[in-house]
Amino acid sequence: MIRQIASLSFVLFFTIAATPAISQTIVDNAATAPGGIQTVELSEQWRIGGEDEDFFFGTISRIHQDSADKIYILDGQLCQVHVISPDGDIITSLGNEGDGPGEVRGPGDFYISENGTVNILQGFPGKIVSIAADGTPAGTIHFSADGAKSPFVVMIRGLETSGGLYLGGIDMQFDPSGKSNQNYFLAYCKKDGSQVKQVAHKLHVIDYADFRMDEKEMDFIWGRMAANSSGQLFVCESRDEYSISVMNPDGTVSLVINRDYTAPKRTAKQTENAENVITAISKYHQAPLQGLSVEKSEPAIGGITLTNDGRIWVSANYNDSALPEGTWIMFDVFTSDGKLEKQVAFEGEYNRNRDAAYILPDGRLIVVTGALDAFLNQMGAAGENADEEAVLLEVICYEL
Repeated sequence: MIRQIASLSFVLFFTIAATPAISQTIVDNAATAPGGIQTVELSEQWRIGGEDEDFFFGTISRIHQDSADKIYILDGQLCQVHVISPDGDIITSLGNEGDGPGEVRGPGDFYISENGTVNILQGFPGKIVSIAADGTPAGTIHFSADGAKSPFVVMIRGLETSGGLYLGGIDMQFDPSGKSNQNYFLAYCKKDGSQVKQVAHKLHVIDYADFRMDEKEMDFIWGRMAANSSGQLFVCESRDEYSISVMNPDGTVSLVINRDYTAPKRTAKQTENAENVITAISKYHQAPLQGLSVEKSEPAIGGITLTNDGRIWVSANYNDSALPEGTWIMFDVFTSDGKLEKQVAFEGEYNRNRDAAYILPDGRLIVVTGALDAFLNQMGAAGENADEEAVLLEVICYEL
């Protein structure tokens, strides 16, 4: 069902300045895709890491692909972006750990400029370190709002478009009572990092005198968004609703994609993983964790990818009974106008609760084995996995 309404925007915690009303299309999709479920046998093209002693991954935080089909892999532990050819050859590694030119500490995301410059987001103190394709330092970008650079900003996400940047993070403010106002934000910015418009924000207050963490209160959109080159942002606002808004840089929403969907109840292992992730995040704070709480279901949408053919690939959460026999993960595929086209399930013996899957813009699949365990081990929050030997990450590229 397709509906058209005049809308201001936005809903839920997307609080923005008033914008002129635009014609907004809402597409309501049924639970079942017209094209059904397609089961895909994977054809391996190459693999790197694992038992290979010639190359080692620490933790893998983000994977991107450029217009020449080169693949870029951010290693958050080694503080480097590895550049891989389309055929799986290691071209170079950009960046190092440190505080000098071209160096970062604790990176969690990056983006690639049209000229091949790699821009790595350092968490805290928040900044963006730019490195040219030949490995030479290319400057530093700082997020600023109203002409001022906040001294307590954590940088979490960065997406570049032809006209600017989407930058997301946390602007922290402390008061004498021992509380910290964690201002979660997403802003459209100029390419120098200066804010043009804040398009989303949420306040999360932490009381360090009784330090507790709640998964729902900590939830924000950083992991549920993608941008195309023209500047449109595809974003899922609500953790528990299957709804994607297509937003313009001025904050107006032109398309809303909905789907009839109910997130499955978490298994005991998924609950344990969620608790371990929150424990890991708590280690960034300077107070002992007094308690935590997690949701009973997985998020409706885990991630969004835009492919070169105009399709929208959505990583939704399904329980085992919803997956075809012999498959381990399933994506929902939408056309560019928001219509659910099909579901694609991948064969294999991977574990979707520990291994990561990335759809590349050219339509290939990257699997990272042991991705969650590597992150938890690095943070010292691996739970029952803490006594296991070090996880050897492996990156495997498949043709669909």
